[in-house]
Amino acid sequence: MEINVYNKFGDVVKSIDLKDSIEYIDGRVYKGDKFYYKGIGVPYQFHHIHPDDMTDEYDFIDVCDVFYIGNLVSKKVFAGKTGIFQEKYQTHFTDWIGACGVKELNIFENLYDESGFEFSAIEVFEYQIIDEQNQQYYLKVDYPEGRNNYLTSPDPKKLRLLLDYMIQNDWNFPWDKNCLTDINSESKITDVADIFKSSDISHKIGTVYALLHSLYQNDQNAYFEFCESNSLMHYNRMSFILNTLSILQYNNVDVGHLYSTTPVETYRNIIYNYLITGKNCGFCGVGSCKGRKDSNESYGEEIRNEYIKMAKVQLNL
Repeated sequence: MEINVYNKFGDVVKSIDLKDSIEYIDGRVYKGDKFYYKGIGVPYQFHHIHPDDMTDEYDFIDVCDVFYIGNLVSKKVFAGKTGIFQEKYQTHFTDWIGACGVKELNIFENLYDESGFEFSAIEVFEYQIIDEQNQQYYLKVDYPEGRNNYLTSPDPKKLRLLLDYMIQNDWNFPWDKNCLTDINSESKITDVADIFKSSDISHKIGTVYALLHSLYQNDQNAYFEFCESNSLMHYNRMSFILNTLSILQYNNVDVGHLYSTTPVETYRNIIYNYLITGKNCGFCGVGSCKGRKDSNESYGEEIRNEYIKMAKVQLNL
């Protein structure tokens, strides 16, 4: 099976000879005879660009509601083609459309270092280079339990086990990540490249917040089921923070000093001084394995600064 690599003009500049028969699954994942492949191309539909880069090369589709992702567009010369495209899929990541960027190589350290992540739903066997200069790769992997999503069979007890494990073992999500899409029905993580190790209280807050907020955004019924299962109440958006503190306290994380005189003041303190100062998705390329670094890693600081500006307005600071 040959996979085409297209330049920004839509011309084939390289072909990858993959000695396997593959079937497209979703995202940038294909299934072969024995393995799955991640980063071996996509049937092109759309990608994201910064509004300043908008030209007549693109058909405008929508503006993303996440401020740093930009415009959703379809590039005319990519339409109807399948493969890897030499243009970033999202503005804050260096991954080409259909390929894996350098941040995906974090998966090896996260899985196979001495304190490797134990709630993984993926096995990774090797990576192959698509383009060394631009640090683009594809991975040969397996999903022993198949590929599905938590919401296909939600189980709040299993999800709580995952969350407790992450808190107790210093594993973290970026706080603004839609992490539920990376959790399967067994509450194991199908994409462990973006999780990271840290005992910092800001990152623990961000991890619990990310899961609660992501669960609510994807399925409110499943979120309220999780709350009921864990004796948590939800009244408004402040509840994401107050429930986060409750879960951390259950896991023997010292959060007593984070409380202020009122729930509102506690909420403002956590959001402004701990949550948004933590690790957002723009930092995902930091610390990539084998000495490689993501050239886009500084974007996390820009995103953080913008969150701070937004918080000052929304929290009346």
